Amino acid sequence: MRKKALQILISLLLLISVCCGETVTLIDFTGHQVELSAPVTKTVSLSAAASEILWALDEGKSMVGRSTSSNFPPMIESLTVAGKHSNSPDLELIMELEPELVIADTMLSEEDRKVLEEDGIAVVVERFIDPNRTLLVIENLGRALGKEERASELAGQLKGYHDLIKERISGTNSEERPTVFFEWLGKPYHSASNGTSYDNFIDFAGGVNIAANESVDYPDVSPEWVIEKDPDVILHILGSSKDYTEEELEQWRDEIISRPELQNSRAVKEGRVYVLSGTVATGVRSAIGELYLAKWFYPELFEDIDPGVEHEKLIKEFYNMKLEGGYAYPSNA
Repeated sequence: MRKKALQILISLLLLISVCCGETVTLIDFTGHQVELSAPVTKTVSLSAAASEILWALDEGKSMVGRSTSSNFPPMIESLTVAGKHSNSPDLELIMELEPELVIADTMLSEEDRKVLEEDGIAVVVERFIDPNRTLLVIENLGRALGKEERASELAGQLKGYHDLIKERISGTNSEERPTVFFEWLGKPYHSASNGTSYDNFIDFAGGVNIAANESVDYPDVSPEWVIEKDPDVILHILGSSKDYTEEELEQWRDEIISRPELQNSRAVKEGRVYVLSGTVATGVRSAIGELYLAKWFYPELFEDIDPGVEHEKLIKEFYNMKLEGGYAYPSNA
C-alpha cells in the first residue's frame, strides 16, 4: 500500500512538472527580476533586435506579435503588429494576444510595463547593442523558450566573432587607435557620447569616439568642431527599420565626402569615410557590424576577414536565408 501511494505521489509530481514547466528567473537590463514558467510558448516582441533573437532560437514559433520595426527575417512580417516601437505599444491588442512574455527595449515606459504586468504578462526590458549584453539576452531567452542548446550555438557563433576582434586589437595601444567621428540616422553631425550604445559599439571595435566627452548623450556638433578634432575615420550608421541597397549606402557616403566643409579633413582626404546599415548594428547581427568596424579601423589586422561572407554564413545557419541587399559601404575596404 505504501509503495503504491509513493508511486502515485511520484506520478503527481511528474504531472505537475510537465503542466507547470520549470520556473526560470531572469534579471533584465533594468534590474527587474522576472519569473517565467518555461518553456514559454507565446511571445510578443516590441524590439527588432529581440525579434531577430527569438526567430533564430525557435523559427518564430512562439511569436504572436511584433513591432512595426521588426522586419527581419522577412517571414516575420506576416505576424500581428502590436505597436510601432517599444515606446508606442498597442497595450489593448497585446493583452488580447495573451502572450506569456513581452520583450521590449529601454524605450518602454514604466507605466506601460506596469499595465502589462498587472494583466499577468511577464515583461523583459533589454538593451541590445552592447556585445556582452546581447550574449546574455540570447542565453536568457534560450532558457525562457526551452531552447538552451540553440541559444548556446548562436551565442557561441557571436562570441567567436567578439573574441576574434578582441584578440587582434589587443596589441594596440591608445595612441594607435583611430579617432572616429560618428553620426547617425541620416542626420549630419548628430553624434553620440560616452556610455551610449553606439559609443560602446565603436569602442568595442577599437575606435576612439571623438564625441565621447560631450555633456549630453546625443549631441549635435558643428562642422567646425569636427574639423578641429580632425578624426581619422568618419562613420555614419543609418536606421535599422528598413533594408538598404548598396547604391543607397554609396549615396550616403558620397553626400558626406562632398560636404565643402569636410574637404580638408583627414578622413575625407584619405578615403576613410564609411556607411553602415543599422540592421547590422544591433541584435544578432551586431557582431557583423563590429567586424566591419574593426576591419575599417584596422585594415591590416583584418585583411583576411570578409564580414560579408561571415554575414552570409550567419543568416544561412540561423535563418536559412540567402543574403541580399546592402549593409556596409565600401564593403570591400
